[in-house]
Amino acid sequence: MARDVAIQARAQAQSDFYRLFWMGEEDLQKANFELLLEKHGTQDWAFTVEEDPELAAYWRSLAQLPGGMLGAAVWQHYQNHSFTTSGELGGANAALAHHDWLHVLGGYNVDVIGEVENAAFGAGSSSVPGSTLWFLGAMAMFEGGLFDSVVAGCQPHQISAAGSPERVAHALRRVTQCKQDLLAIDYFSVADQPLVDLQEAWGIKD
Repeated sequence: MARDVAIQARAQAQSDFYRLFWMGEEDLQKANFELLLEKHGTQDWAFTVEEDPELAAYWRSLAQLPGGMLGAAVWQHYQNHSFTTSGELGGANAALAHHDWLHVLGGYNVDVIGEVENAAFGAGSSSVPGSTLWFLGAMAMFEGGLFDSVVAGCQPHQISAAGSPERVAHALRRVTQCKQDLLAIDYFSVADQPLVDLQEAWGIKD
């Protein structure tokens, strides 16, 4: 019985996190999201569970941009990691794909500690509702193991590993110089601008 209660509590914590942090806020703006969530379960919080040709076409258009542009760098990021195109079945949904632009802007890896760095960096730049919860939730998942990531599963005690606290602290310090709310922007509107120019204009430095 105690085990059942614990399992139920973890599931509720996961549901609350994904519903309340900024990606969940974006998910919930989709008209049919709740129906898809009921049909496909928790994968709907992060992945494309039914094909979205319009979104996929938007993302594939990034491949046509010249090298050095932000959008070209994001497209290359997807190719380097063999990611399925957002909007295609199994690819990131629009909300999860939004955070991939930050990986490129900040130069953060897609391993667990890279995800925590990215959350620290993005949350620290933003006043969007649920932005701070992104970082706190990443800490809860990847250090405390309080609930599972829909994407990465259960991987506790990652942030206390050697070298990891310093990396997260650096991301938090670094973003204090950022002049742009990195969550409150349609990145496709600046996809054709040079990556280095945007980093300089927004105060994103090493």
